[in-house]
Amino acid sequence: MSGTVEGVFHPAINVSDMAEAVRYYRDLLGLTVTFDDDHDPAAIAALFGYTDPIVHAVVVGCPDGSELELVRFERPQGKTRVEREVKDAGILSVNLRVTDIDAVVARLTAGGYAPSSEVVPQVLPDGGVIKVQVCPAPDGVTIILVELPAGRDRL
Repeated sequence: MSGTVEGVFHPAINVSDMAEAVRYYRDLLGLTVTFDDDHDPAAIAALFGYTDPIVHAVVVGCPDGSELELVRFERPQGKTRVEREVKDAGILSVNLRVTDIDAVVARLTAGGYAPSSEVVPQVLPDGGVIKVQVCPAPDGVTIILVELPAGRDRL
């Protein structure tokens, strides 16, 4: 079939403080910065209709090659925090596949981002058990950490 979706390129997360966002995703979660630059103003203007935009982006990558893009609109600036609840329409969370969920949570907690739930085991239809925990991130983003059973890289 032509014109197919081949995968998710990367989610983009608007941030109000790029330094804090990089500290969270790089230093606390351990992701690797793979790109750090300003976006082409002409491209951003054409895509979103802003006049003379300045947009800084940092892409952080996981060991499996998946990435998240952190975006800071310097001009025009948007709201720094939009109040919403998990039950509200829109993106619910960014779910990250982890190993040793306790070690990841310990780093986040030490960095000022204590989890908002306990570790919750969930039984899969085939009997495998995943460990899931909800953690806050900068700008009200919800991160869900998921530890899969040994030897699995997907549900």
